[in-house]
Amino acid sequence: MTTSSPFHKKVILITGASGLIGRHLVDRYLSLGAIVCAQVNTGDIPAHENLHVIAKDLAVPTSGTSLVQEAVSRAGSLDFIINNAANQAVLDSATATPDQIALMHRINVQAPSEIIDEASRHGVGVVLNISSVEALNPRPGHEIYGASKAALDLLTKSASRTYAPMRTLGLRLGLIGGPGIDEGWPEGVAAWKSASPLGRYGTPDEVVGVTEFLLSPANAWATGSTYDFDGGVGSSSW
Repeated sequence: MTTSSPFHKKVILITGASGLIGRHLVDRYLSLGAIVCAQVNTGDIPAHENLHVIAKDLAVPTSGTSLVQEAVSRAGSLDFIINNAANQAVLDSATATPDQIALMHRINVQAPSEIIDEASRHGVGVVLNISSVEALNPRPGHEIYGASKAALDLLTKSASRTYAPMRTLGLRLGLIGGPGIDEGWPEGVAAWKSASPLGRYGTPDEVVGVTEFLLSPANAWATGSTYDFDGGVGSSSW
C-alpha cells in the first residue's frame, strides 16, 4: 500500500464481493489503502481493519438503497461503487418462469438502479457497473441474461445524464477464468478461445487493473461509457 494511491483512505462499495472477481477487487483496493464496504449474500471474506462486510440480499426490493445507506453509516462516507453482483443463471427463454426472469432483472438491473440513485445523495464520485459481452451478443440459451445486461448498459448511459456530476461507467467483460473452469466447462472455454483473437480468457487480476484506471483521475472526463474488455471477441461472434 502506498499513500500515493488515488484510493488511499477513499471508501469503495463493492457488491458481489465474495465471488471470483469480487474477492480480487476487495483484496486489491484494500492493498491500495482504500476502506472497502463489501456486500455479500453468501460466502465469507477474511477480516481486515479497513473492511466492512455487509450482508445484504439484493433480491429483496429496495435492498440497493439500504445497502448504500448502511455503507455510509459504517464508513462515514462513500467515494466509489462497483456494481459487480450478478445473477448469471442460464434461463431458457422458452421455459423460464416469470419469477426466474423477474429475479434476474431484479439483481442485474433494479438493484444497481437503486444503488446509483441512492449514491447520488451521498457524494459518490463514480459508479462502475460490471456488464457482459452477452449484452451485445448472447450465446444460445443466454438471451434473458444478455437482455438484463443490455438493460444495465442503457442504465449506465442514462444515469450519466440524470445524476451528473456523479459519473457512471460500465465494463463489459468477456470470459474470465477461475480455478477449474477448463475442466468444468471445456466446450465453452474452447468456443471462447476459438472466437478470441488473443486465444485466451481473461483473469480476475486483469479485470481489477482495468477498474483501477476507470475509477482513477486519469479517466475523469468519461461518463456514460461502457468499455469492452473481452480479448477481442466483440469484433467477432462466438
